[in-house]
Amino acid sequence: MQHRLKLFFGFLIIVAVVVWAGAFSSYRADTTKDLRVYFLNVGQGDAEYIKLPNGADILIDGGPDNSVLTELGRVMDPGDRKIDLVVLTHPHADHLTGLISVVNRFEIGEVWETGVEYSSATYDEWKKIISDKKIADRFVAAGDEKWFGVAKFFVLSPLSSLKNQTIDNLNNASIISELDYNQFSVLFLGDAESSQTQILSKIKHVNVIKIGHHGSTNASNEDLLKIAKPNIAVIEVGKNNYGHPAPSVIAFLKSIAAQIYRTDQNGTVEISSDGVSWTVK
Repeated sequence: MQHRLKLFFGFLIIVAVVVWAGAFSSYRADTTKDLRVYFLNVGQGDAEYIKLPNGADILIDGGPDNSVLTELGRVMDPGDRKIDLVVLTHPHADHLTGLISVVNRFEIGEVWETGVEYSSATYDEWKKIISDKKIADRFVAAGDEKWFGVAKFFVLSPLSSLKNQTIDNLNNASIISELDYNQFSVLFLGDAESSQTQILSKIKHVNVIKIGHHGSTNASNEDLLKIAKPNIAVIEVGKNNYGHPAPSVIAFLKSIAAQIYRTDQNGTVEISSDGVSWTVK
């Protein structure tokens, strides 16, 4: 009997140690998860996929065609059929078209857009799908934010609601957003042009910038770039790129010591960060 009791208590101790070790390793895993930001190679268009440390995800824009589905298949977790937040920066086709395929393929938690008026068959189809699927559709402006654990995603522009408004230059109606994870930050400029000047007082140093409008001269505000002084500049551009990025933009980025990556030359760019340091591949 005494021998059996010793075996029983020994077994309990082993179980306790295994449970404790498992719990500790899970805690360690949760506190060391990286943020991953993918600038997807979708040709002449924009699409950025973000996997947050708490497991949630964000997709900003969807590129000009269905190639976004192939790229998402390469970077999303196997079997993941949900995207927590989809952001449409503005309804030009090179940002919107792929999102229609995404919304048809995935469960979408929420959509952020500006609600700006724009006449196009693709945008009409987008609005119908969002309505038919009863997806939460939020028209955002500066100050709107969403927390994902300790990571914060927030809007810098437009400064006020553009719902049902008509804008002469739709690029200037782009959502400009930022993602902060501890000491690491990423600024997404959409296709914003002169509207970038409206947010200069809100800009701080960031580690990564998604350069506006594929690196065109009219969407690369030097004052903003001087303030932000990014360590990394990513330009999303296709091989048929209409002269993008402009040589003057490349020269200026080099002058502020930014490391430049281009999807037409580097393919999909992945940046991972633990909240302090980062790696690029």
